[in-house]
Amino acid sequence: MSICPWWRRAAVSSVAIALAVTAACSGPRSGASVTGDVSGCAAVLPLARHVVHDEGTLTKIKHISKADADALSRKLGATPPAPLRSHTRSPRPLRPGKSSWPKACLVVYHGNYPSGTIVGASPPAVAGQYVLIVLRVRHPSVDRVLVTNTLPAGL
Repeated sequence: MSICPWWRRAAVSSVAIALAVTAACSGPRSGASVTGDVSGCAAVLPLARHVVHDEGTLTKIKHISKADADALSRKLGATPPAPLRSHTRSPRPLRPGKSSWPKACLVVYHGNYPSGTIVGASPPAVAGQYVLIVLRVRHPSVDRVLVTNTLPAGL
């Protein structure tokens, strides 16, 4: 029976460990990926929590398009905000297939929100159990805040 030198066993073990780590790191993941639907909205969650004054329960997070955000505003009796226009710069033409609407997320909180509690809510005199916040992702900012007693169908 031949005896392997200790360094040969150490080298074989090192290669086996390296292969195991590589396989573990490159395999499918069970959690949400960095490019997942919710993870793109993670950067705006602290801003959303600030809007509701750290009150209520986070209920829903999803990406939202301008058309969906405008339809949601109208459904809840609010007027969609007018697009921001800069008078200092000349308008740039849009690239084909490119929208001027930035990436945005809808964040929904459930709680007790009396009239006037949520600053910037539209319409301002509404009280409700849900706050729907549309936030711009790239440079986190609040696009609109809606307060309602019931969530619209399909949300």
